[in-house]
Amino acid sequence: MRLSPSAKVFINKLRWFAYEKFTSAYDRLLFVIGIPAGTFQNKANAKVITYVGESLPPRIARVAKWSKRFDTFTTVLLCHKKGYVEKFSNPGIDYTYLFRNQWHLKRFIKSLPEPYVIHGFAPKSKYPYIAKTFWKKINPAIPFVIDYQDVFTIYYGTTPKYNWLKEELPYEKDCLAEADGIVANSLEPREGMRILNIKKSAKRIFFPLYTDNDAFLNPEKKFSTDDIHLVYAGGVMGSHRDKVHYGSTQFYWLIEYLEEQKIHFHIYPSPSVIKADYEEYEQIAKKSTYFHYHSPVSQTELSKELAKYHYGLMPFFLGASGQSDLKQKYATTLKLFNYVESGIPILVAADVQYQSWIVNRYSLGKTVNNKEDFKDVRKLIGDIPYDEQVRRLLVNREKLSLKVHTPRLLEFYKSIK
Repeated sequence: MRLSPSAKVFINKLRWFAYEKFTSAYDRLLFVIGIPAGTFQNKANAKVITYVGESLPPRIARVAKWSKRFDTFTTVLLCHKKGYVEKFSNPGIDYTYLFRNQWHLKRFIKSLPEPYVIHGFAPKSKYPYIAKTFWKKINPAIPFVIDYQDVFTIYYGTTPKYNWLKEELPYEKDCLAEADGIVANSLEPREGMRILNIKKSAKRIFFPLYTDNDAFLNPEKKFSTDDIHLVYAGGVMGSHRDKVHYGSTQFYWLIEYLEEQKIHFHIYPSPSVIKADYEEYEQIAKKSTYFHYHSPVSQTELSKELAKYHYGLMPFFLGASGQSDLKQKYATTLKLFNYVESGIPILVAADVQYQSWIVNRYSLGKTVNNKEDFKDVRKLIGDIPYDEQVRRLLVNREKLSLKVHTPRLLEFYKSIK
């Protein structure tokens, strides 16, 4: 019997739940009797930055790589086995330890040296909280920073309907309130703290996701309104998913609009997308002349792929999901910077206000006012010659680069020591 996509998602969740419960008993016993997990040798005798979280976002390895170019660091990644995506990592991470539950995490911590800084990463805050609490019992002076791109409080406020979100919010509140420093990749942390009524003001640094200079390309390609290729890179969800939470990344409407105009639409799914969510898209692509669904690629290869096309898409409009208007207003995504790295202009929805501000401020592309504008893409892209659009983008992308801004982050680490 062929399982439905929803059934596959449920079975996957059940499998990981059982795995974590089963291994927790084993790791707790080993923790109590004092058996650590893993080994570590700091051969360079360097300062250690330890990154810790449940699901690895690509921004962490990018930041680790550039941090090591400005100072002598050894970088350690502690990530849940379920949330680790190899394509999001890079050689900038010196040691990777994959834990299976909180006791396994604590066993790894016991085997590691005291870090120069604990750099927790969200959106899920449970394991950064556990690591912070455990390490500070060993030495309260170890600085803990929390790195937020997405703040769950912004999604639905303080009373979400989803149980997993209800469980996460107390950890998120604690990390925002008790961290020694907050690395804000977007405008969400400040708004989240306001909603949560957090009065304590930790040191903060506004540190957008930025472009990776190593990925910069300056592609020369022909442009004709008879042969336009648009591309989207990132999360995609199937129709079986709850539209209230996932509607913004269900792109069937856009496939239909572009097919009618005979405009090519390419999707590169995030490597974290599971098969149950992309099977529908694969089937549509097999029957379509203009829709193309590609295999996921690593961050190190993504720029080369995106550079083949004319425009990068950020088609996120209000009303597509049940997430709050604040989420749309303050959010950020790495794809914006991936497109800039690859040298292609962006078509961004005006509803994602912070991101569309960046696009307009730095001449990175064009703003799309509503969904219906995608029914006439040739009109949407305007009269400015394509080569000129690319030129404007290339002039400004260095200003938004990790090469320029990483020293600010390293100074921030020093300020909380």
